[in-house]
Amino acid sequence: MAPASSTRGQMPIDFLTGMAVFFVVVGFVLLFVPDLLTPTDGGQETALVADRVGTQLVELHLGDPGTTTLSTCAFWFFNQSGANPCATFDTSATLTDQVGVGERYGVNVTLRRDVAGDATREVLCADGGTVVPCSSGGSPLAVGPPPHTGDASVATARRHVSLDGTAATLRVEVW
Repeated sequence: MAPASSTRGQMPIDFLTGMAVFFVVVGFVLLFVPDLLTPTDGGQETALVADRVGTQLVELHLGDPGTTTLSTCAFWFFNQSGANPCATFDTSATLTDQVGVGERYGVNVTLRRDVAGDATREVLCADGGTVVPCSSGGSPLAVGPPPHTGDASVATARRHVSLDGTAATLRVEVW
């Protein structure tokens, strides 16, 4: 009769291999389960909202149909002073209502261009119906509150446009 210890089916190397596989699987689950839940935490939807607002502003509300040239309606949209030439905006509505997003979002829309030649895009201004650098005076082509420095998830959408013959970037920030 053989000793009982020589008939064991489990060896120390088998046990070690089984435990290593177990810990790798548990580690994999703990590492990737939070990423599986990320789309439901609301962080990715702000990018979609920013993109939709930028597209609607350029293609439907502020732009001439079929082009990226903004109409004179853009001057009113940014300053909202005087008579409203835009049939697509309600003068009594808030910015979030005008662009069609819920009140739980913050929205900021600016028209920017590199004025100083340093690759930084500065907010442009309007002097009457003319686009000018803000150093020349005029009122900023910006609407909505700026995002707070503590807002970690600010999504930005950009559209290259032309207003009054000036090439610029329409920048939409949503948080």
